Amino acid sequence: ALESGRKAALEFLKSLNDEEDDDDNNNPQMTEDQNSERVETTAGQSSTQLFNGNQFTFPSRKSHCLTICLVPPPSATTAWERLSNARRELKDPGFFRWPPHANLLYPFLEPSFDKESDKSKEEQYSEFREQLSITLTSVATQCKPFDVEIDTFGTFGGKDRGVLWAHPKSKYSVPAADDDGDEEPLVALQTLLENHFPSCTDQRKQGSFTPHMTLSHYANITDALEAKGRVESKWESTSFHVPEIYLLQRKGDEGQFKILAKIPLGLEDNDEVKLFDEPLAFPAMPLEEEEWVYNERMTMKNRRKNNFKRRRRGKKSVD
Repeated sequence: ALESGRKAALEFLKSLNDEEDDDDNNNPQMTEDQNSERVETTAGQSSTQLFNGNQFTFPSRKSHCLTICLVPPPSATTAWERLSNARRELKDPGFFRWPPHANLLYPFLEPSFDKESDKSKEEQYSEFREQLSITLTSVATQCKPFDVEIDTFGTFGGKDRGVLWAHPKSKYSVPAADDDGDEEPLVALQTLLENHFPSCTDQRKQGSFTPHMTLSHYANITDALEAKGRVESKWESTSFHVPEIYLLQRKGDEGQFKILAKIPLGLEDNDEVKLFDEPLAFPAMPLEEEEWVYNERMTMKNRRKNNFKRRRRGKKSVD
């Protein structure tokens, strides 16, 4: 009975992370610490033409408190305003916790400390940050800046869940001579990141990577489709330049994602990606969670909890 109860609790925690924390269906299995999954990073996995072999090999575990993602830069005030207004109108439960974003690697990695090591946690953490900086620098030197336009929307879900999202369509401002135009820069960048961090394939678990910026969550796909029609009727196409992507971190399940590192695209060989000692908030993000956001978040959490209970009852009846 104790084991079955423990298994049910872990399934429930996975369900909440799968459906609440993330913005798509591609979430990892959760472990007993509720936020992390241990991974063994090894060299010698998949590669692309751009990949130069700098795979991240430090012992790590995946955490839903970390992500590498596309966010409109603070200078893109029109994009921030239009996306934020849409999310507010659509009552996005993630309005306080998440900036407008498209996840590239989520969940991302935190150090898995070796208790038997002669090195202290502080020394291991310092080594983790150093190797992470080296690997992110390798990525940054191999992908140049690009532009994004948002003028189309999509949905996914079913009878128990609906998500409305915007498509960040990307292209290079000036195509390179070797660019055949078959792959969008954002998709190529996500592939490059995966090759450097081969354990972080969660955004491609459905077989391919679809860039998307979640606008809101709904009880079912019908509600999401209705909201999609409302957004399309008034949306004005917006574009912004992407000179950098971000490593974001939040403190705790209810914390706001803030900038742990800026990853400049087209970085010069003699430069490096540096991690901040303390994460920095985006200037346009709210300072506190408004009551309506909290209420929407609790409504979504309760809805997911009830859906989990129904699925579990259905599974038991089949067994």
